[in-house]
Amino acid sequence: MERKDFKTLAAIAVLIILPVCLMSCSPKTHFGSEEKSSSSNNPGGPSSGFLGQPGPGPSCIDQPGIEKTVLDKTYTERIRLSEPSSPAIIDARSGLSLTSGERALEIGSKKPVNNMCIVGWTVIGQQSRTLTWRQMHDDLGGSALRVYGSNYVVDGLRAENVQDGFDPREGDGFELRNVWMQYIRDDCIENDEFGELTVRDSLFDGCYTFLSEQESGSVDGESLILENILVRLQPMPAPHGEDDPSILGHGSFFKKFDKGGRHQPIIRNSIFFLEKECHSGCKDWPPGTQATNVTLVWTGTGNFPMSILPGMTLTKDRSVWDNAVQRWKARHGCTTMDKPCTKLHNPDPL
Repeated sequence: MERKDFKTLAAIAVLIILPVCLMSCSPKTHFGSEEKSSSSNNPGGPSSGFLGQPGPGPSCIDQPGIEKTVLDKTYTERIRLSEPSSPAIIDARSGLSLTSGERALEIGSKKPVNNMCIVGWTVIGQQSRTLTWRQMHDDLGGSALRVYGSNYVVDGLRAENVQDGFDPREGDGFELRNVWMQYIRDDCIENDEFGELTVRDSLFDGCYTFLSEQESGSVDGESLILENILVRLQPMPAPHGEDDPSILGHGSFFKKFDKGGRHQPIIRNSIFFLEKECHSGCKDWPPGTQATNVTLVWTGTGNFPMSILPGMTLTKDRSVWDNAVQRWKARHGCTTMDKPCTKLHNPDPL
């Protein structure tokens, strides 16, 4: 080979190898709660698609070359990450929020994020558990997690005694997995801007309303997939329209889905539990709902107050629910909300 040809090949090799190394060979740095690691902010870079095919556990947490923010303290005030990079990693596995009527964590309010992994984050509301629905909704408000953005995974969010659990904004393409919520005073999921949503392997053990879609947006070509989830509506003090805390009640599984333009849920391998009739009457399943291996548990009086669709079976045996909850907690290594779940992100197989 002539010397001239060798130099040409060497130059081409440098042009190929150098950009790859710049994007993936830099060492990863860990920082504390208020600091961030250096990264590429190119949303179209080589790491921007790693959330597209989520695997078991928080597989995105150690991806190289992506900005990481660590929330690892106990917080008593709202946390705002208003301008995250895209893509981004939020490592909140050791983060605990003890707030009263606030939005515990808000991400992307000034700069919506595209492609993100949020791992962990536990919120336990400190306000009185006897507050009425109106006091929680109108006077306090707040949620465990609000995200402005698209194409992200929330893995292992836990929330108790907050107004809303998860309320996405201004985006599409989110997945919730390994989520545990209980005693949520309004919506466990407030998807009011109609984002494309998937929920997998999660326990919602006490919602006033499970899933809301009630503002504006488009669902053309989108899906709403609910797979291997457990959902219970819990009677709570002074439901909507009441001011007497001794009156207990709750809303429906799905809020405002009776109007046109909403998603058509695809529900698989899941259990929905109603202890009693909804306070203002239970709304039926959203139009177009598809069900496969869905169990309905009913312990109220009279007939089950919703349709029993193809793919659904009804039982009045509460132990079906209780046993399923215990299995979910055992698979995820969970006991109580204030203690870590030892297998939350890597549960035992179903």
